[in-house]
Amino acid sequence: MATSPQTASKGAKTRGLVEPVEASAEPFRSLRVALELVPDSRRGNLMVFASAGPGEGKSTIAANYALVSAVNDRRVLLIDADLRHPKIHEIFGIPRTPGVTEVIYSRLEFHSLAQPIQGVPGLHVLTAGMAAPRAGDMTGSTAMQDLLTKASEEYDVVAIDTPPVLIGADATHLATHPAANVVFVVAKKQGARRVERALSKFHLVGANVLGFVVNWEGNLSEYGYG
Repeated sequence: MATSPQTASKGAKTRGLVEPVEASAEPFRSLRVALELVPDSRRGNLMVFASAGPGEGKSTIAANYALVSAVNDRRVLLIDADLRHPKIHEIFGIPRTPGVTEVIYSRLEFHSLAQPIQGVPGLHVLTAGMAAPRAGDMTGSTAMQDLLTKASEEYDVVAIDTPPVLIGADATHLATHPAANVVFVVAKKQGARRVERALSKFHLVGANVLGFVVNWEGNLSEYGYG
C-alpha cells in the first residue's frame, strides 16, 4: 500500500495509509460502498472494527476506511478505542495524547481533542490518549457510551478501532451502543475456531455484525455479509 504524505503532523511519516484517489484505495472504496448499501434498518453510523486476535490488520483497515469515507465530503471521526495497545496515532503520525482517556477521566469535550488530518477535509482523529489502568472498565463506562452518542450525532460516519475480542470485553462493550455495527476483520492465517469464539461474544450481547473483511497480507481480498 502507498503511504500518504499529508498527515496532521506536517512531515510525519505514515504507516499503511493509501492515497484516497489512487488505485491502492480501491479495496477500501469497495468496503465503504458495501457498508453504505446495508439497509437502513440494520445500520447506524458507528462502525466498530474488530478482530479475534492481534496482528490481523484491523487498525490499518479502520484508518483507511475512515480516510476514503471522508473524501466524499462527509464528516468522519476515527476513534482509537484500543486503550491497551493503540495504533492509530502511529498510523497517522500524530500525538497520542490527549484523547479518549482524557475525555473519560477529565470530562473534556471530545470535539476539542479530535485532530484534523491535513489534506483530508472532514476527517478527524480522536486518539487513545494517555495510558490508563482498567481499560476495559473505561470502554464499558457510561462516559464512553455518552462519547459515542455525541460523536454519532455530530459526524456522518464514526469508525472505531478496538482491542482484539479474545483479549478483553472492550469491543463487545462498544458494540452494544444502539448506533453500533461490527465490521469483523479476519486474516487468512486466523483459525476458524478462534473466529467463531470471537463472533459468539458479539452474538451474546446482541451486537449487529454487518459482515467480515478478509485481510490477505495487508491487502483486502474480499468483503462479505454476516
